[in-house]
Amino acid sequence: MADNVIQGEGFTVRESKFDFFFGRVTSDPTNTQRSLQNLRELSRLGIDEATGGRERLMQIFREGLNAPEIPEDRRDTEYGTSITRKLEVSGTEATGAIFIRYYYPESDLGAIPQVASLVVKTYR
Repeated sequence: MADNVIQGEGFTVRESKFDFFFGRVTSDPTNTQRSLQNLRELSRLGIDEATGGRERLMQIFREGLNAPEIPEDRRDTEYGTSITRKLEVSGTEATGAIFIRYYYPESDLGAIPQVASLVVKTYR
C-alpha cells in the first residue's frame, strides 16, 4: 500500500503519520505506547481527529515552520538534516507545546521539509 504524501503550506507530511499522531499504530509496544500518548496529549489540547484535528495539525505544522528551533535537537546525517521547532498551543483542557521535527532531504534547508514526527507536552 502506497503512503500518500500530503502537501501543506511550506511542508509535506505522509498520510501514515496521522495514524501515529492519533493513536492507531500497533507495530510494536514502544510505537503503540507513543502513538497512544500522542492521542491523549493532543486530545488534552483539544485536537481530535473527529472534529477537525487533521486540519488543526496541518495549521500547526505551517505555523511551526516559523517557531523557534531547539538547537540541541538538530540532527545531521548523510541523508539530510532534521530540525525540531517548538510551538506553544492552548486547548480547552490544557496548554502545552508541540515539538515538530522537520526533515530536509540532502540537508537542503531551502527545500520544502517533511514533517517527520511530533512530541506533545502538556502543562499541568
